[in-house]
Amino acid sequence: MVVLILLGSTFPLDSYVDERTDTEIIFTPDGRIFPSHWYHPKINATAVPLAPVERNRFIHIINRAFAKYPDQVLREHLDRIYALKYMKFYGIPFGGTNVGNTVFISDDESNPSFTDSYIEGVFHHEFSSVLKRSFPAFLNSNVWEAVNEPTFTYGNGGVYAIRTGEASLALNPELYPSGFLTQYSQASVEEDINVFAQNLFSGEKSFWEIVERNPKIRRKAQLLIAFYQKIDSRFTESYFRRISHANPPKIMAGNRN
Repeated sequence: MVVLILLGSTFPLDSYVDERTDTEIIFTPDGRIFPSHWYHPKINATAVPLAPVERNRFIHIINRAFAKYPDQVLREHLDRIYALKYMKFYGIPFGGTNVGNTVFISDDESNPSFTDSYIEGVFHHEFSSVLKRSFPAFLNSNVWEAVNEPTFTYGNGGVYAIRTGEASLALNPELYPSGFLTQYSQASVEEDINVFAQNLFSGEKSFWEIVERNPKIRRKAQLLIAFYQKIDSRFTESYFRRISHANPPKIMAGNRN
């Protein structure tokens, strides 16, 4: 069951529990919400609560994202989401991160870049890391890397890419022939997978046109679809193509097959 909330009103509470999945959505960074070592001076983790006026919109976006997964996948592998105005590590704003079965998402209502589709994409991006940790045998990183050119080497990870300004998530046609969707995809295998997951779940028709025209992109999409299909057999290519056009998507309820 998805609880619908009037978008024109303010959600005053500091947390909310999604009735369909039992996932808690928390809007305030009370206490130490990040791993303890993230608060050391080098990383210096900071976070600001999400404004009450923005909380209804965030719940609406997450309801839409949740509708694309079976109930049981979310119940078993997602405990909570921290929805924050912004979070900073190393003095730099981050759009999202994840720890264990917890996802952290920034949603700065004063920044026009934080659109509904962007925020939903961040969720799928981060949750794919959670699922990759939960099912490490379902996607072989060596097979994934074998799609790349033999001379290609990934960067130093997502954090380094963000700190050095090499974390653009804009689709980049110059990278398609090499098997990458964005600049950020080249930061690490994990970020490459994350960007594909983001587009599988929230990409538009243009994403599938990219898949059809670029063999290396096609191969990586197939590998990731196979990963999700091992989690639940309903995650087929036709399903992902269908949800890219659904508005809103049909709720995928039920247990894992």
